[in-house]
Amino acid sequence: MADNDLESDPVTAMIQAAVAERQRRSDEHAALRASDAYKASIRQIDRYIFDYGLGINMIEMMASRNPPFFEQLISLRIKPHFVQSMIAAAHMIKEGLHDPARREMRFLVEASVKALWLDQGSPPLRQDADVGEAVPPRNVAEKVTALDGLGRERFNEVVDSLRFGMLDETAGKQYRQAAKSLYGTLSTTTHVSSRNVQRDLANFERGKHFAFETIADINAIAGLLRQVLDVALASHFEAFDHGLVGDLFEPHFQPAWSYLKMPLVGAIDRHFDHKHERRVRRGEVG
Repeated sequence: MADNDLESDPVTAMIQAAVAERQRRSDEHAALRASDAYKASIRQIDRYIFDYGLGINMIEMMASRNPPFFEQLISLRIKPHFVQSMIAAAHMIKEGLHDPARREMRFLVEASVKALWLDQGSPPLRQDADVGEAVPPRNVAEKVTALDGLGRERFNEVVDSLRFGMLDETAGKQYRQAAKSLYGTLSTTTHVSSRNVQRDLANFERGKHFAFETIADINAIAGLLRQVLDVALASHFEAFDHGLVGDLFEPHFQPAWSYLKMPLVGAIDRHFDHKHERRVRRGEVG
């Protein structure tokens, strides 16, 4: 077949047009990713991840002062799971794979909340109200086994049964609302659902495909990540020794630490406003 025949072939012309359009969109997106505004949005993601890592590492450092903590608190022992999901979520956001990132965020919410419940001594759940006095799991091995009894359908009960020592009543309500809302929203991307399939099909019809995210898309999922990590960190702090948490917040977390401005971790920080060293720093006492 001659070259001019190839050029006049409708199938070939269609393929060439599709390739050219794909290249045009790829070039446009590459230019967007190189822009200052896009880079600023990505730096926001990096900041949340770095500061979350600082928080959980400081808890682990403080726990090293008393090694039995690592035999008792499942929140400490599953730290590698939190770290993996945190890093994976950030990487996938940067690659435009936002639904897989949401699945990792769901794990962070679920795991941090259930670990807190276990480390609080497994407060009774509504479905267990008529069950006799059961001995709660006492060490990490028993708590790992207990995870299998906390299925998806019991998540809201777990959240409702939590007791807070540093979050005040208002912040406790915020925690419960945020945990339930995030878990419900993020669960729609863990299992196939009409909501997400319909959304994606509608996006495809408009020419919006995976890995061609806009700055608005990045900012939206950054806001979601921010909420998830706020719930996760608040859970980690509540699960740990509250007196030692106070020693972390004053003076180790500097004002620039992003989570001090977030609703839940910020509320935990305010719980320690009575500490003498903080009052001295603020000039409230001599």
